[in-house]
Amino acid sequence: MTLNARLTAGLLVVTLAGLTVTGFVSSFFLHRYLMDRVDDQLRSARDRATTRLVRPGLPAEGIAPAPFIVMSVTPDDDVRVLSDEEPDPSPAVARIRRLGYAKVQERAAGLDPFSLGHMRAVARPARNGNLIVVATPMDEIDAEVRNLVIAEVATAAALLLLLAVAGRQLIGSGLRPLGRMAETAHGIATGGDLRARMPDANARTEAGRLAAAINVMLERIEQAFWARGRSEARVREFAADASHELRTPLTTIQGYAELYRHGALGPDQLPDVMRRIEDEAQRMSRIVSDLLELARLDRGQTLEPAETDLSALVRDAVADASAVAPDRAHEVDVPDTLVAVVDEARLRQVLANLLANVRVHTPDDTPVTVRAARTPHGLVLEVADRGPGMSPEDAARAFERFHRAERGSGGAGLGLPIVAAIAAAHGGRADLLSEPGAGTTVRVTIPDRRAPAPGGRATTVPDGFPPL
Repeated sequence: MTLNARLTAGLLVVTLAGLTVTGFVSSFFLHRYLMDRVDDQLRSARDRATTRLVRPGLPAEGIAPAPFIVMSVTPDDDVRVLSDEEPDPSPAVARIRRLGYAKVQERAAGLDPFSLGHMRAVARPARNGNLIVVATPMDEIDAEVRNLVIAEVATAAALLLLLAVAGRQLIGSGLRPLGRMAETAHGIATGGDLRARMPDANARTEAGRLAAAINVMLERIEQAFWARGRSEARVREFAADASHELRTPLTTIQGYAELYRHGALGPDQLPDVMRRIEDEAQRMSRIVSDLLELARLDRGQTLEPAETDLSALVRDAVADASAVAPDRAHEVDVPDTLVAVVDEARLRQVLANLLANVRVHTPDDTPVTVRAARTPHGLVLEVADRGPGMSPEDAARAFERFHRAERGSGGAGLGLPIVAAIAAAHGGRADLLSEPGAGTTVRVTIPDRRAPAPGGRATTVPDGFPPL
């Protein structure tokens, strides 16, 4: 059965049970009320008849009006009717004769009414030893109770019919949102359209709250499927790019090996060939190391946070960069101390990658500035150069893996993605601002897991930070 049919059937069953109980109760109390009234009338008729019979000179006929029947029962079980012949006294007489004088005398001892077949009767001993019995038919009582039962049955049938029609419509109207939700769910399951949403979502009804909850679930499922699709696409793209990057050094090494095997390389060429093979092997090793590093960062299992002085870390990174490129001007803009809970090795890698990018992609005389500060938004590390900058297209794709700008110098395009992955592993982000001819600024922002020191420049962003 459908939910509508079950609810309608349940409503009808409960209503029928209620009407049945009501009918029994009303019939019982009506019958009891009518019996009490008849008993009172019987006692009154018995008393009048007894008074009439004991008074001398009054005729015995007409001592009780219809429908009361007055009878006299003698000790030898002779029954004589003292009232009029209307109604027919023969059933009462036959019943009294079957009971006999002794049984009637037992009833008369208590002076309480008793049943006499389809009649109600009372009895009272007379002075002469006879028993005076007054009876009345129960037809009127039975008719009234029967009429009440018929009226209740007819009313119950009409009410049940009305409930079967109107209740089904009302319940169907209430369940209509569930039907629309089922259709939507079926469409999602068969058509795969995760953008579909449940209708009638509101907080006023149970069905509306259910629809709202399902919509939230569908939103999360859609996001999960979208994220999975995006992840799969990134994995495919990543595998294709990695294969492409690794194919070049492998092809070079394989080509030199074949030339050597065929004797095409002279003794004077062999040192240069070995140098080229070593360079390509080192390049392939760097690519594989970077790929492994990104894989570890994606799993988020390699951070080892500890209290670290970022100011000292920046000064060390700039000192290393100055040793590699002594002709380049390096400016340091950091507070005296800037203690934070971070992974020191990872942030050293961030600064090393950013300074290496500046060294590779800008002329040797391009100045570079490294900043560190504690801001209201978190800890900030920034590397800014005054080089030729990047095109908007390259700037938008700078953090994509294996993406290299047109003026790149042969790198694998994994430096900035590693920077972004390290920032994300710390719960932060990496941003890049670059314009052709205006230089490039890379800013890494991570959450501050240490309360700022009171006072000093470490509580605000230092002057010179460009807006991102």
